[in-house]
Amino acid sequence: MELTPNDLLDGLTPEKKRYATPQLLAGVEVLQLERHVDDRGLFLEIFRTAANHPSGEKLVRFFKDVEVAQLNYSLVTAQDHVKGLHYHLKQTDLWFCPPPFKLKVVMLDLRRGSPTAGAAQMVVLGEGRDVWLKIPPGVAHGYRPLTVPCGLFYVVTRCFDFGDPDEYRVPWDHPSVRDLWAIKNE
Repeated sequence: MELTPNDLLDGLTPEKKRYATPQLLAGVEVLQLERHVDDRGLFLEIFRTAANHPSGEKLVRFFKDVEVAQLNYSLVTAQDHVKGLHYHLKQTDLWFCPPPFKLKVVMLDLRRGSPTAGAAQMVVLGEGRDVWLKIPPGVAHGYRPLTVPCGLFYVVTRCFDFGDPDEYRVPWDHPSVRDLWAIKNE
C-alpha cells in the first residue's frame, strides 16, 4: 500500500532527505588516497615526488605546485572543542587526518573575487575517509574533533613567523558557519 502526504498526521509535512554532494569552494581540493588493508593492518601512501604507479600519479599532481615549507602535527585531547576559524592571505594549507582519528572541517570563502565568495562548506576527514584537503589563501577554516583524542597532520606553504604571522581570525560561530559545526541527528 502506498501513502500520500494526506495520509500522514496533521503538522507533519513530508520533507525528502537530500543526498546531493556539496560543491567544493573554489580552489579547495580533496584527494582520495588509496588504503591498502590486510590482516596486519593498513598502509597509506600520503606523499610522493615522483610517480611510478597509477595511484602515485594522483599524489604527484596534487602536490605539483605546492612548495612544502613546514610539516605540522596537532593533537586535541579536549572534549567538545572547536579549533578555528582562521585564514591566511599568503599560505595554502594541506590537511590530513590520520587513522584512527576523525574530524569535521568547516570552511568559509572570504575571497571577494571568488566564484564561491561567501559560501561555506563542511568536509569530514579521517576514520576511513583517507583524503588530503587543500585549503587556499582566503578560505577561513577550522575543525571540530569527532574522536578524542584527535590528530591532524598538515603541510603549509610558508614557515610560521612569530613576528609577522599570516594568520587572521573569524569567530567560530560566525552566522555563515554556525550550524555546520553540529553533529546531525537524522
